Amino acid sequence: MKNKNIFKGLIAALCIISLSSCLKNKNEQPDFSSTTPVVEIPVGSPVGDGSINSLSTSLIQKDVPTDYYFYINYAASSTKPTDINVTLAIDPATLLTYNKAHPTDTPLKIVPSNAFTMPTTITIPANGRRVQVPVKFVSTALDPAIGYGLPIIIKDASSEVISKNFGAVVINVAVRNRYDGKYSSKGYVFREGDTGGLTGFFKGLSKDLSSNGANAVNFSQNWADGNGAGGIDGLTINVDPATNKVTMKSKGNATLANDPAYDNRYDPATQTFYISFKWGASPTSRSATDTLKYVSIR
Repeated sequence: MKNKNIFKGLIAALCIISLSSCLKNKNEQPDFSSTTPVVEIPVGSPVGDGSINSLSTSLIQKDVPTDYYFYINYAASSTKPTDINVTLAIDPATLLTYNKAHPTDTPLKIVPSNAFTMPTTITIPANGRRVQVPVKFVSTALDPAIGYGLPIIIKDASSEVISKNFGAVVINVAVRNRYDGKYSSKGYVFREGDTGGLTGFFKGLSKDLSSNGANAVNFSQNWADGNGAGGIDGLTINVDPATNKVTMKSKGNATLANDPAYDNRYDPATQTFYISFKWGASPTSRSATDTLKYVSIR
């Protein structure tokens, strides 16, 4: 027992002498005084598989840039009495590494240069620890059908050590078109030959309309009892942004079309869809007229 206690004491002493070797990585050390000060992008913890740490944002397409922020941090036991000038860079190789580490995901495409602005230098002020880095995304320059990544690295930090584990980040950028969101739903639906209460008025329902490209959203029609209408899979609401006129389409049913007697449209002022469409032929014809008003983001 005595020898066992001596052995434990030796291990403890070795950890005190070389604390970094007893921890997963030097950025996880609880005592900053025992580690080399580093400049870092403080995001979670290293994944340990050679991939890159990531952040994420979801943009709604709009005509003005969307502000996004991440942080640069000085991890040390005490602050510096002088400014730390940090140089940032966009690094395609970092995105390649990230994509390789996520082989089951659709590879992210790099955010094009016309779709964002970001300062290439940022200053951690004297006696400070952290500074925000502003990024402005131009959502209209991005395709909602594509997943994007913005790979950022710390290239230089006024001769300070750059963190090995937290020196890079990929910002995952998802884009939702301007029609995407949660909507309230009311209207009337008709099912020829119905005897089960599927025909009639409905109201107070909630619909999630998800982006399908730049100017369309996915939609699902319901019967009067609230249950989903079948036979019209792949139903989309398609908007002409020049006129705000709407065309209804179904990948699963070629007979589905706008009701020609109704003004299918989107009102941008109230964020409301007014739609009416028909499918099938007698004796199994169907039709629906819906008012969908925007409530919130999904």
